[in-house]
Amino acid sequence: MKLQKTLVRPVEIRGVGLHSGREVSLVLRPAPENHGIVFHRSDLGSVYIPAHVRFVSRERSTLSTVLFDGQATVQTVEHLLSALAGLSVDNVIAEVDGAELPILDGSARNVIEAIREGGLCEQRKAQSFYRITRAEEFSSEGRYMSVAPSENFEVDYEIDFGGGLVQRAGFILSEGIYDREISRAKTFCFESDIQKMRSMGLAKGGSLSNALVMGKEALLNPEQQTYDDEFVRHKILDFLGDMRLLDRPILGRFVVRRGGHAFHTDCLRTLWESGNLAISPVADSPASSSLKGRKSQIPVSPALR
Repeated sequence: MKLQKTLVRPVEIRGVGLHSGREVSLVLRPAPENHGIVFHRSDLGSVYIPAHVRFVSRERSTLSTVLFDGQATVQTVEHLLSALAGLSVDNVIAEVDGAELPILDGSARNVIEAIREGGLCEQRKAQSFYRITRAEEFSSEGRYMSVAPSENFEVDYEIDFGGGLVQRAGFILSEGIYDREISRAKTFCFESDIQKMRSMGLAKGGSLSNALVMGKEALLNPEQQTYDDEFVRHKILDFLGDMRLLDRPILGRFVVRRGGHAFHTDCLRTLWESGNLAISPVADSPASSSLKGRKSQIPVSPALR
């Protein structure tokens, strides 16, 4: 039996928001059993937004995942949630004094280091999970995801940006795998897209030190690269964060092609609303082990990157 985990003591992380460009403070605080992950907009007083897919703002989730409770937003939550998933942390209050979390070095490495500095402790209550109960497929505008039951969190991810830029990677999640193979993968963009993003009011905090920038033929900052296939590994990092937008971790096998934040969370929302998630220790149905299952057409979001 695995026990729930939280931080031993608060830790503070400071940096600029990737899209806002504003300096922000993020304080991660311990939380009691069954509390889950909750964001606190400390600059707005008593505004608390649970890290749950029901609060994802589809229209705002263009190049990051944005939560909105009808009053306030919290933007670019995916890297923090990915780090918490990678370290199997269940209960945290994430206190932020602005609308966007800091981008730091563009990966989850700094968050992992801060959490370990604060320390983790087991709590008294057992950890529980959502499990995929049946195989299912989703598609929308060339994007694809299949899910199937598994005792682990397994992901196989492929990106294809054309021009021969195709990368594929797959992992079975564990703390060691996440730390070595995923956590250091930086966010990325194409030099040709920067002007467009800036005109949309995005990427104001982006730089050659917190994002890999792909030029016409090669990276502009290869010294920042950690993995040969870093683009797809960062997509997996993001995917892990997006899939943590539930009140408990999810287990299953996921195959994703050309995914993005809005598509990830659209699929997760459908899984949650359709009853294809069962809380452990309920056993999976014997008939659910086949990779053949029903298909779902996901509604097209205004922005599916």
